[in-house]
Amino acid sequence: MTDVDHRRWSLTPRGSAVRGGKHAHAPEGRGVRRIVCALGLVVILAVGGVSAFLLWPKPLNSKTVCMYTGSDISALTAFSKLAGQPVNCAVLYNDANPGWSQWVTPWFTHPHEGDAYWSQWIKADPAVRRVVVTQEMVPDNVPANWRVLGAEGAYDRYARELAANLIAAGMGNAVIRLGHEMNGTWYHDSLGSNPAQYRDWATYFANIVRTMRSVKGAHFLFDWNVNAGYRNIPLNSFYPGNDVVDIYDAGMPGNPQNQATRWRGLNDEPEGLAQIVAFARAHGKPLSFPEWGMESTAGGGVGEDLTYIRGIAAAIKDNNVVYQSYFDRPTGGVLPLENAPQALRLWQENFGQQGTTPGRPW
Repeated sequence: MTDVDHRRWSLTPRGSAVRGGKHAHAPEGRGVRRIVCALGLVVILAVGGVSAFLLWPKPLNSKTVCMYTGSDISALTAFSKLAGQPVNCAVLYNDANPGWSQWVTPWFTHPHEGDAYWSQWIKADPAVRRVVVTQEMVPDNVPANWRVLGAEGAYDRYARELAANLIAAGMGNAVIRLGHEMNGTWYHDSLGSNPAQYRDWATYFANIVRTMRSVKGAHFLFDWNVNAGYRNIPLNSFYPGNDVVDIYDAGMPGNPQNQATRWRGLNDEPEGLAQIVAFARAHGKPLSFPEWGMESTAGGGVGEDLTYIRGIAAAIKDNNVVYQSYFDRPTGGVLPLENAPQALRLWQENFGQQGTTPGRPW
């Protein structure tokens, strides 16, 4: 959730720093949205696989510290040095795929990617390192009725192949942000525009989850990533079901210049933080904060907003949260922590190794 004026769910409510475009290997792909505080309802379905978590006596609450620093491993390493601690969880995007052949073989699993060879990075320390894979539901070249076809099982074979490739790359325990910010209108794999399309979308989501979980070696967690305060579509109308959701993602926008007023707006708006937290608790699911951050004054935001950071930190501390990720990329007006010394210190006080909420690998 970034402290901006864009309402998106997946930790990118309006005013955040990331535009819902394709990040893929090309740094900012199809258009970067302004990340505004977004929270992710971690409907822990094993963001990658719900089944395993249905056996847990309590919702997962690892509070893993993740970061989005772009495509290159060196950028994550640089932030780790800045923060004075290793950050062992990265948010990646597989959402720039012309066809199914690219969709099933994410760019970050390729050996030739060099500094972006995230598969090799994970395998160097598999007990500690984790990735959050932002995965689109379909590639670009699908027909207009793709939701119907997906609901009927026409694409199950691709989901099976994607799972096998992720597992082979050492990412069998990844969190999968499947069809993130689905209630928005900026992605081609969104919910659609009517209740029938919402239902087909949810059924297809469930098909992907069940198919990916069926592959040997799969221990995925699936993150249901709503965009805060956008379109205000009833959550139950596109919720795939408790058996296929491991994590809920929540997000919140911000507009007023007064920090306290802005935070109340983010928390209390329709499909804002408070509503998402309540929905997650009602379903016995943990949360995620996959894209939260601040917007610079040059980008139209208010710059360092310490009230916002304290609010995010309190929400993470007080709830079951699988992971949280600051969007540390100067895209769409987002304010990197290296350019926000007060915010960086507050981040360290809360999420550093000696902080109040240091987290651990899920």
